[in-house]
Amino acid sequence: MLELETEGGVSGRAVRYRANHTALMRGMAGIGFEAYLAPEDQSYIITTFRYPKHPRFRFEDFYARLSELGFIIYPGKLTAEPCFRVGTIGHLSPPDIEALLKEMRRVLEEMGVTAVTA
Repeated sequence: MLELETEGGVSGRAVRYRANHTALMRGMAGIGFEAYLAPEDQSYIITTFRYPKHPRFRFEDFYARLSELGFIIYPGKLTAEPCFRVGTIGHLSPPDIEALLKEMRRVLEEMGVTAVTA
């Protein structure tokens, strides 16, 4: 409760979560990932992205490589369409999101996924 109070309460924490979400959305679009939901329907605490349509993209490999680097994303399918989720809450800040995006780019390059399109 002290951490929440120090951060400015629920509204103060929401500012950080929204900044995380903004950084994530900008970065994922730059990589080429497409958000599953329209912006007006999107939450700022967790975001769902479509798998890229690239023959070398294997989510299990992508997930495992990111996990080995200390970045945990949410596997699984929420719909009939293959997708994954990234959370932007907890002890995260925009620099953490930027670090995740940097490693996502590197992992995709190592996988031979050169042009991501959903």
